[in-house]
Amino acid sequence: MLKKSKIFLLAAVLILAFSQVAFPALTALGPVIPDADGNPLTPPWSAGFNGFPSWYRDSLGQTVTLSVPPAAVSIPDPTIPGNAFSQQIGFGSEAMYWHSTATVAVPGGQALLVLALEAAFGGGDAAPGDQIVFARVRIRIDTAQAGTYTVTYPYGTKTYNNVPVGTRAINDTVDVGLGAPGDFTGALSGEIGPFLKQVGAPAGTLGDATTLAQVTGSPTTNNFFRVVGPGVNVTQNLFVTGAQLFRGTPFNITRATFSRDGGGNAAAEIFATVPAPFTAGTIIRAVIPGQDIVSLTRSGLQFFGRVPFTAAFTPNITVRGITNGNNRTNLPATLVDLVTVTTATYAVGTSTLSLAAVSSDAQATLTASGWVGAGAGQALPNGVGVTTFSAPIAPDTVRVVSSSGGVITIKPIILP
Repeated sequence: MLKKSKIFLLAAVLILAFSQVAFPALTALGPVIPDADGNPLTPPWSAGFNGFPSWYRDSLGQTVTLSVPPAAVSIPDPTIPGNAFSQQIGFGSEAMYWHSTATVAVPGGQALLVLALEAAFGGGDAAPGDQIVFARVRIRIDTAQAGTYTVTYPYGTKTYNNVPVGTRAINDTVDVGLGAPGDFTGALSGEIGPFLKQVGAPAGTLGDATTLAQVTGSPTTNNFFRVVGPGVNVTQNLFVTGAQLFRGTPFNITRATFSRDGGGNAAAEIFATVPAPFTAGTIIRAVIPGQDIVSLTRSGLQFFGRVPFTAAFTPNITVRGITNGNNRTNLPATLVDLVTVTTATYAVGTSTLSLAAVSSDAQATLTASGWVGAGAGQALPNGVGVTTFSAPIAPDTVRVVSSSGGVITIKPIILP
């Protein structure tokens, strides 16, 4: 249905007179669940790890997850023999978060519409570190007469001028989100969304990827595929749609830091967000080994809390999301300190760099780098006055690293 492709932003063999599309309606994406050994580029990989976002959500609150075997609505490429990562994740070059496809007979052959939110790899075959996600709209039409054709589909309308006669005379693919591997936000700007849903879809899905059926969800109410042109005026309102709903609680950890005084008293500071629209009954909690679970305070779509350690300090905690009717979601979090640079100036006249920084962990040591002569880094006192370093030229940025995991990069102020 959706075949392996190595194109990539736009392939068309004709001129588009104009196109009218709906406003993008994917609102958020979930985190990539980390590999247990901390190195996602090499085996062994933890069970379930694939390096892709755990979910995407649309403006209707429909949240889909990547559909891979043994999911019933999975239509991925088969695994690649001899490719260890492909065998780990259960597919070869691509798999679907959501897809909906329609075909209709036209004079001269067939018209095809493919809509999809797709997981793939920049280089083609499955490879760790090469993951991409893109939103696809593909229109292919065989034509028996030359001229102007107008296509209406659930997310908009396109008009094609000067179309010749031929097989796939209209051959238009737009993939949005083909940025650098690991940057999964680009797909949010595509045409896809809200996700179409198969009428009569099985529970837990937006479609079974098999049944030809009507759909709902078009933001333009165009729950059909229509082709109008010389000698043709056809409409298809039956699609094959597939998607697996995310059954957990969708949320992202936006900050996980800690503070600790000289006596060892520590507290975790946790911030998390849930995607719009808010799901009533959602609770986010901090789970710290050896002590009581604490619910975070909610403000709109944000949850936050400061949780003192009553057990021995550990940087490894869990943030848990719970929604009525859904499975709970546990996201691992590693607490780091919060580093603040209070002074960063470079004096041209004396060729000196002045720095001062403080960590939220009184027990942390700080190292600064980024200027000629700094080498691998220079010790910087934690919260104790200003330190001056000799630097022959002004650095573009200065990086301060903490032994407790915090990092900050800033531009120094240049002084005469």
